[in-house]
Amino acid sequence: MRLAAAALAAALALGAGTARAELYYLIVTGLGGEPGYAEEFADNTAAMVAAAERTLGETTQIRVLSGDGATLEALRAALDELSQRTEASDRLAVFLVGHGSHDGVDYKFNLTGPDVTGSELAERLDAMPARSQLVVNASSASGAVLEQWAADGRVVITATRNGRERNATTFAAHWAAALSAGDADINKNGSISVQEAFDYASRLVAESYEAEGTLATEHPEIRGDATSAFEISRLTARADLTPEIEALDRELADLEEQVASLRLRRDELDPDAYQTQMLDLQVEIALLQEQIDEAMAEQ
Repeated sequence: MRLAAAALAAALALGAGTARAELYYLIVTGLGGEPGYAEEFADNTAAMVAAAERTLGETTQIRVLSGDGATLEALRAALDELSQRTEASDRLAVFLVGHGSHDGVDYKFNLTGPDVTGSELAERLDAMPARSQLVVNASSASGAVLEQWAADGRVVITATRNGRERNATTFAAHWAAALSAGDADINKNGSISVQEAFDYASRLVAESYEAEGTLATEHPEIRGDATSAFEISRLTARADLTPEIEALDRELADLEEQVASLRLRRDELDPDAYQTQMLDLQVEIALLQEQIDEAMAEQ
């Protein structure tokens, strides 16, 4: 009883005096090189931006770099800005659309002007205050960063399984499609999870090569705990949600914030107390998600 009471008190304390967790998007469209690729990348980016806007309901937390504006200097500035704006409880989604290369030592993402290296991006992501991160690298040779970018609280998705798959990829188009596809919403809760989006996009990549009768030159990979990652896209615009669903959604965001805060304090707590608190929060989240699912189905 004393342990349960302590768990409840700690959970309430986590939810008090903290700012609501926010979601930020950084979408970068690299150098196309050819008109066809430039147009394709622009279309993919537009679809991702639309999904982000639909999910957030506004654009102040969406940063987009594309065309001549997608330079190393601009990328560094955007990451610096996010470092200043985000807090530990916030969530960050980074999408990289374009070409990449790997020379056997380091990966590079092609930008207008000097490229950015995988090592620099890893360092900047590690230094980001937001501890819950999703990084989707849809470029060629992107698999080279799978292990380098892996970290606690971060899910890494790449279009290829290693740095040797250097051909232009189709993954970005299928990832963009997954963010708006009702078929991708397996549990029919009106939103797309990271795992749902990855599974859907990966399946479309495989089917596209099978339909063309060609050998697949890209094999999407994922690292990290996608089951605990945040919702990445809504199928219904936030502005179109009922007041009831909005209220439930705010409750869910608060609980997810408490989970993120609890994870940050894991080393400070007794193991049994940590497990009890985490289990209590997960049960609350599951029950609340059922209410949201029912409300979405009736909308």
